[in-house]
Parts: sequence; C-alpha cells; structure tokens
Amino acid sequence: MPASRFDFSEPPTAVIVMSRNGMSVHVDVFDVGDKRKGLLILDGIGCSGWAFRRVIPELVAEYRVALMHYPGHGSSPLPSRPWMLGMHDLADVAADVIARLEFQRPTVLGFSMGFQVALELYKRHRDLVGALISVAGPSGHVLSSFQGTDVVGHILPLVRSATRHAEDWTGRIWRRVIPSKWLQWIGLQTQLNAERIEVDDIELYLAQIARMSPELFVDMLGEAAHHSSDDILPRIRVPSLVIAGGRDRFVSLPTMQEVASRIPHSRCVVIPEASHALPAEFPMELAEHVLTFGQTRPGVPP
Repeated sequence: MPASRFDFSEPPTAVIVMSRNGMSVHVDVFDVGDKRKGLLILDGIGCSGWAFRRVIPELVAEYRVALMHYPGHGSSPLPSRPWMLGMHDLADVAADVIARLEFQRPTVLGFSMGFQVALELYKRHRDLVGALISVAGPSGHVLSSFQGTDVVGHILPLVRSATRHAEDWTGRIWRRVIPSKWLQWIGLQTQLNAERIEVDDIELYLAQIARMSPELFVDMLGEAAHHSSDDILPRIRVPSLVIAGGRDRFVSLPTMQEVASRIPHSRCVVIPEASHALPAEFPMELAEHVLTFGQTRPGVPP
C-alpha cells in the first residue's frame, strides 16, 4: 500500500512478522512521538488500509497505531494453503503481531470481518487485549442478514467451487472486472453513502481486492459466513465500544445493536448516515469516538 495514501510527511514503518503458524505478514506501524497506548487495526476482507487513510492521522495523537495486512492482502504474501485460513489462524497472527511490536494490552479495533478476528483473538489470547472496538463488525455469520436475506450464503459454495476448478480463468476475470467503473457506480447507487465517500477511496478499495487471489477472497468470505464468536460476547471483561452505521445494508443496525447488548458494560454509538464503509465516509467522527473511548473508557468488573 503506497505511503502516499496516508496524510503523513513520513511513511509508516513497515514491520514483517513471521507468525507461529509459518505465515509472514506485513504491518504498517504509525508511531508519531512517544506513546504508551497501542491500537491494532484488524481490517475487513480484501482490505489493507483503504478505509482508514484519513482516520489514522487523527488516531496517532493518542496511539501508536498498527495496521496488519492479512495473509494474501496488501503487502503480505499469499499463504501456501489459502483455503485453510480460519479466523483462529488470523487471531494467532494478530497475537504474534502484538508480541512483536511489544504492545502492552492494546485496544483492538475490528472493521467488518476484522471484529470476528478480534473476538477470536480475545477468546484465544485474552491477556493480550486491553479493549475492543467494533466498527460495523458482527460477531459472526456475516452473510446471514446481507440485504435482509441469506441467499448469498446459499450461493457461496458454488462460487467457491468455481474459483477452485478454474483458477486461471477466474483470476483473469477478477482482475478485469473488480476495478471497473460500473462496479464503482453500482456501489455508489446501492451500498454506499455517495455524498460522503470519495471516489478515490472506492478506487483504492477495488484495486486492493483486484490484487488478491479470488480463491482467497471467496474462501475468507465463506469462513466469515460460517464462523461465529457469539459465545464469547457475554464473557468479555474488557472495555468495549460498538460503532454502527444507520444505513449499513451489509451488517444491519439491529445486528450491531444485538452485539452491543450482549457485551457487558459496552457502549454503542450509531452514525445515522453511515453505510458499511463507515471509516471512509465519516473518518473524523470515527476518530473522535475512538479517541474519546480511549480517554474515558470505564473499568469493567472482573
């Protein structure tokens, strides 16, 4: 991901982390000054920072920020067996990133699928997590309420089979179709707040997805659709914040409110005009909520 995508005079520090499961991941570290508080951003499927390029410059006022590129995303190499990549694998990689950066119980922010990874991280390595933030992120079964139906979940197995049996063909089509202007138009008309999001944000997002393996993208979507960390929600004992978009048609507002209601002592904030692309549409508002949470977050009874 080009450093120029962020509003910094100096590029982020690139850190390569070799995880315990043999995967190598790239981490962008934004460290302006001497800060004790760490913030680890776990992005959505196909994402490696596009939605946070105007958020991170605000967050570095209080945090040392790390943005992890999942295996096969952004600057991280494709894993040898992408179809075996589960949420528990990504959580273990995140734990290794925290250890490598010597973060002391950082705040872990999960965007979209990234919150599923954050919950799995808390479940498997809870001593490493100091606080949790969901940004348009469900606890699981991400496709169950897409557009108010589970039809995508039924079609997904057919798509996964197609990508595995025609990898070269699907790869060529993928790289040609994903960055196209008509796909941008469809997104603006159906899923996004066209008055808030910038076209270059959409272009960056589609470019990042187009560079991915289509097999990896579809398999991770399938993993997110079947995975659930609902069981851990009532047992969370760290400060937690849920930030939802009132116009999110991918992860509905009722779904997000249900997540917040099941986490003890959590806070829920709704940005009424935000879609699923909340960080890109309302970067200043998101940064303000995260910073306020970091400054005033309450203790949680054991």
